[in-house]
Formats: sequence, structure tokens, C-alpha cells
Amino acid sequence: MSSIRRSPKGILLALGGGGARGLAHIGVLKILERENVKIKGVAGTSMGAVIGAMYAHYRDSLEVEEVVRKFLSSQFHEKFGKMFFLLSENPLLLREPEKTVTRLGKRYLYMKAASTRAVFSHKFLAEAFQHLIPDIHFSDLKLPFACVAADLKTGREVILREGRLLPAVIASSSIPGFVEPVAVGSHLLVDGSATSTVPVDAAREMSSGKMIAVDVSMDLNGEGDLETAFDVAIRAGEITAHYLIDSQLSSADVVIHPKVGRTTWANFDRLDEMIRAGEIAARRAIPGILG
Repeated sequence: MSSIRRSPKGILLALGGGGARGLAHIGVLKILERENVKIKGVAGTSMGAVIGAMYAHYRDSLEVEEVVRKFLSSQFHEKFGKMFFLLSENPLLLREPEKTVTRLGKRYLYMKAASTRAVFSHKFLAEAFQHLIPDIHFSDLKLPFACVAADLKTGREVILREGRLLPAVIASSSIPGFVEPVAVGSHLLVDGSATSTVPVDAAREMSSGKMIAVDVSMDLNGEGDLETAFDVAIRAGEITAHYLIDSQLSSADVVIHPKVGRTTWANFDRLDEMIRAGEIAARRAIPGILG
């Protein structure tokens, strides 16, 4: 049964980026609702921005889960998911025929990345997100929301909280090198994880209240797939991000760490596993949130 306790002043929620690992945010939101925790505002980065925007619109974690589940079973995601799978899956975990297909696919996409600014157009990402997020304005949302992107021109964090919602979430989720940058005004924006994997500062700017950060970063242990220079660069980025995240989380009142292990950012077939991880971690954090 849900607790009858309630966080009296409300909390601010910072949802971190992590691709498919960000599906754990759904589990966290489900537990916060069951425990009657009042949420005053949500900030998100990358996948945290996607789930955060959905929650700010629907204001119901079960509806967010239903929309995500429907999208992941759609024909569009079948195509969308396979492309990202080629770039993320560890061949060591595959059978021999799958390894061959994956390696050939990766080579093609690496060649494309070497000759263009990104592997995918942001229009492709927009087509995907239209299945999840309505084309509305921030002012239409039921809950205050902000998302974070990084400006390639200045190297600074950009907090997006007004105007059209969908372009802002696309900008926050445009992985550098994979999805082309998004021009917004004088900015050239990419995935907010470059500056704020967990957007604690952006959430704090929204209101006063207890700050709850949700970190879905990959377990740092294990070298992963290091077959190519690209793989080595990704691994180095993971290590850099680990120390950046630790610095960002130090100012949060409560940090929720779902156990997502080495789940890659494109393993969207692990929806149920990620939601459970979010639920388990959130339950453990409830005493600190309500205390």
C-alpha cells in the first residue's frame, strides 16, 4: 500500500541522460506517485528530457509507460531501434551471424560519420519523438519543465524552458556525431550530457524545494567492447562523464541510482528491466525523500 505521508513542500526532480537506461525514470516516477510525493518541477537531459517532458504533459507515470510501450512495439521503432543497435551493441554478446551483420553495419555508419556532420538527421529523431511527445509549448504543460542542451559554439549549458517543446527535447537528445546539431536562435545545440548529464542546476533554478537527482549512468566497471578506435573513444567518454556526474550530484539532497549495469543506450528491449530497476532504487530512497 502507498504511504499516506507526503513531502510537505514538494520536490524538484532532475532526470539524467542515458538512452535506454533512462527508461528507469518511469519506475522512479511510479514510486513517487504511489508514495504521494509532490513534484514541483522536473528538469531533464537527453532521455531524461524525453521522459520528463512526457510526465510534465501527461502527469501520470502509467500513461507515460503505456505510450512508451506502444512506441517500442511500433513498426517505426523496429527500424529506428535497429539503426541505433548497430552503433551500440557489444559484438561479444552476439552469435556469429549477428556479429558479421553488426560489424558491417557499423563500418557503413562509421564511414558516413567520417564524411558528414552526423549519422542521422535530427528530423529522424523528430519523427521518433512525435510518437511520444505532442507538439505543444512549454506553457501548455501541466508541470513546470526544463531541459538542458549544450551549445557547440560557446561550450556552455543552455536551459530550454519556453517556446515549442518538441524542438527543445530533440536538441537535448541530439547525441554529438550521431544526430546532427539543432540550430536554435544563435545556438547550435547537442545532447545536454556534454555539460549536465544530470541537470541538478537547471532543476534548482525552477523553484525552491528538496532536490532529487536520478542518475542512470552505466556501471563503470568492465572495459566493454574495445575493438575500434571509436569504441575506445566512447569508453574514455564514459570515464570522463563518471567524474563530471559525481560533481553534479554532490549538490543534490537525495540521489537515486537505479542499477542499470552495462545496459547500452540503445537496449530499448529492456523496458521492463529498467522500470523495475527504477522502482527498486526509488523505494530505497523514499525515507530520505520524505524525511
